Amino acid sequence: MNKVRPEDAKEFDKAVKVGFLASVDKEGQPHVSLISSLMAKGEDQIIFGEFTEGESKKSIYERPNCGFFIMSLDKVFWTGKCSFTHSEREGEDYIHFNEMPLFRYNTYCGISVVHYSDLVDISEKRPLNMVGVILNALKIMALKGLVSKSDKNILRPWAKKFLAGLITLEFICYIGEDGFPKIVPIIQAQSAGTDRIAFTRAPYKDMLTDLKEGAYVAIYGLSLDMEAVEVKGTFHEGKAGICYVDIDKVYNPLPPKVGYVYPEENLKQEAITDWSVEPLVESLK
Repeated sequence: MNKVRPEDAKEFDKAVKVGFLASVDKEGQPHVSLISSLMAKGEDQIIFGEFTEGESKKSIYERPNCGFFIMSLDKVFWTGKCSFTHSEREGEDYIHFNEMPLFRYNTYCGISVVHYSDLVDISEKRPLNMVGVILNALKIMALKGLVSKSDKNILRPWAKKFLAGLITLEFICYIGEDGFPKIVPIIQAQSAGTDRIAFTRAPYKDMLTDLKEGAYVAIYGLSLDMEAVEVKGTFHEGKAGICYVDIDKVYNPLPPKVGYVYPEENLKQEAITDWSVEPLVESLK
């Protein structure tokens, strides 16, 4: 579909939901951001408010092709594609976002910018297949040893345990054949060692038909307590229907400090930049 149905737009307008925006970074790789403010404006626009500045907001100005995923509290979800057009710092949509309870009563900041994009495509709503998720999670628990690997100490103990948890929601993102990022739920995914994530294509293998061996992907892990971590790496087909991703990057997507925490060389460089005294000196003049 290339239009948002009115009944779906009402679901998108709710502040409490799972919303993801996928963008393409400067290296041509997928990046996923948790954006609960994703909603429809009319039948042919997707808009969202900027709460914190991360990789996605930097990327969309130069590479406007985006993917999105919205899941309601009723465990039904939509996926789609949109193309960023412009941003606004005032107007009715800006007021609407900042009057929503989630942002109006936030203690440290609200929505600072509203971003607009043209809708390219949106799916029919689809229920989250919890039976399939559970069955495949059990399969991974039993068989992930076939692809387990810990040559590099990439995932710290908290992240490894978090991504292995059966109640952690996980989603995979990759660049589709049309150049748009694509987000698919892989709730059943689990860490397999400190440098791999194991999962199966089921129960949404029909949505992953264009995920090919060697593709570069991002996996976003989220809990209902709003804990999150994003990992990136190369996708591989494994044994007995178990797929896996070799991790080479880890990203902290949540405030107060968003950014890469692995590789450590990037972290050290960012620390040097962030702690430069020049902005402080300028502010005191």
